[in-house]
Amino acid sequence: MKNRLLFSFMKKYYGQVKYTLFAVLLILPVTALLSQLVPWYVSKIITLINTNVVDEQVWQSLFSMFLIFSALMITGTLLTLAVMYLLQSRVMLPLGISIRRDLFVQALGQHRIFWNRHDAGDVFGKIENSRRTVAAWSSIGDFLLSFYTSVWTLIVMLLLLAKIYVPFAAAYLCGTFVLLGVFHRISVTTFRASAQQENLFNRVFGRLVNMVSNYFVLKMFASTGRERKRLDKDYSVACKAMQKNSWLRNRNQLFLGVAVIGFECSMIAYAVVLWAKGIIQVGDVVYILNTVMPLGGIVSNLAGIWMFNRSQLYKLQNNLTLLNAKPEIEDVVGAGKLKVTKGEIEFRNLTFAYAADKTAVDGFSLKIKGGEKVGIVGMSGGGKTTLLHLLQRLVNTPGQAVFIDGQDITRVTQESLHKAIAFIPQDTSLFHRSLAENVSYGKFNAAKRQIAAAAENAYVKEFAADLPQGCQTLVGDKGVKLSGGQRQRVGIARAILKDCKILLLDEATSALDSKSEKYIQQSLQKLIRNKTVITVAHRLSTLKKMDRIVVMENGRIIEEGTPAELLRQQGKYSKLWNLQA
Repeated sequence: MKNRLLFSFMKKYYGQVKYTLFAVLLILPVTALLSQLVPWYVSKIITLINTNVVDEQVWQSLFSMFLIFSALMITGTLLTLAVMYLLQSRVMLPLGISIRRDLFVQALGQHRIFWNRHDAGDVFGKIENSRRTVAAWSSIGDFLLSFYTSVWTLIVMLLLLAKIYVPFAAAYLCGTFVLLGVFHRISVTTFRASAQQENLFNRVFGRLVNMVSNYFVLKMFASTGRERKRLDKDYSVACKAMQKNSWLRNRNQLFLGVAVIGFECSMIAYAVVLWAKGIIQVGDVVYILNTVMPLGGIVSNLAGIWMFNRSQLYKLQNNLTLLNAKPEIEDVVGAGKLKVTKGEIEFRNLTFAYAADKTAVDGFSLKIKGGEKVGIVGMSGGGKTTLLHLLQRLVNTPGQAVFIDGQDITRVTQESLHKAIAFIPQDTSLFHRSLAENVSYGKFNAAKRQIAAAAENAYVKEFAADLPQGCQTLVGDKGVKLSGGQRQRVGIARAILKDCKILLLDEATSALDSKSEKYIQQSLQKLIRNKTVITVAHRLSTLKKMDRIVVMENGRIIEEGTPAELLRQQGKYSKLWNLQA
């Protein structure tokens, strides 16, 4: 599963650099050939010098060989630099940027359901690790490049060795395969240890994020010491895993190094024996030394890159599994844009459950005319907020159950649906940006006068004047520098600025003091004119101006009517009213 995902991911980016990669793959065999022709010509020069004959013909041969040797060196250097430039600047750099950008976009594209099912700290850890994806991708590229280059180098090397002495070339080939088998075998244990280490440190990072995001709870319950002990325990386990991984890696490198040295000594001894018997010349021995000695470095380099690559590959797969998770709520093929004219809303026998044994909305049917104001009340857990989420497709809304102006909301794009609805939640979350920027989030490219008007109508300016830099003051992460009531006024200002036909309010004034609520109710009365409004509220006094009240219990409508009618019925609404009175 993970491998298919990885190859699919890599295939996606291959198209961006395929021509550059094709050029690199053409150049590398040439550089491999040149890298072996250089020591080959050195061996020929030494053989020629070893003849002990110095005449004009020898000097001409030496001069020609020297020119060829120099040309090979210069050409090889230029081609190597060209490959490095193409890979670093034309392949790895743009791919790294594309991958990081796309992973971030994919994370943002996940739906509410995804975030509800995953620990926020762990998700944040995976997103933070996405920067390592560049290193992982580079590692994979380094390994493939080294492997490809080594294969071509080995092919050229074996051809030249076969020209010297075929049995020696065969022994060299067999020994190389044995070494590759050894390092493949020992890399498995290292990879498993690296995978365990990565999981443990991701868990620690996730807990760190959770503790930081809940720092106020830690202070309130004086639990900093307890959490520190828990963190120390987690770090201790992760460090032991890292130590084990380090020990395995060094042990395996030592074992591989001994195997390589044994192979090199055997091949050199074999070459000396062949020279002593007169089968090969002294120049051939020099070439063999130049090919056998680097083999240890090649194999060790491949082993090191492979071990590191397996670790990076795991990180990349781990990120992809999470961040490439298919969104649970997707637009249907051919989905059109929602066209809102009257703002009429209809629920038709809507049933929804978060889990098989927990129905949140059960057979809910309600028709709201365009411009009508409807309040929804009931005890906590009755399905009120879920209804608003279903209307916005923040959860997996059933088809043919929710309509806006006769259009099934599951048949239109989610973007057009969200653009057509203004929503003021119970707790407004703000960006760590200026107050003005947070207000303008309701409408991109809004004119300054529009932002100022929205801020004034929501009574944001009333408290902005007391801030250090007025509307340009940074409000902190999630708006921590503002009170709950002030954040809520910013949320209302956003809705005013967005100016949609449909307005949803979920306990929008619950965080306001009595004075602020009075002002906000006045601004809301202006805001809701000519709009279809659904208001969820526990405070029934805020619903006096609603055209209709719907009372929900266990996901069903149990009462419906105007506030006055419901009070006369002496039912559930009347009991709630008397409790609050």
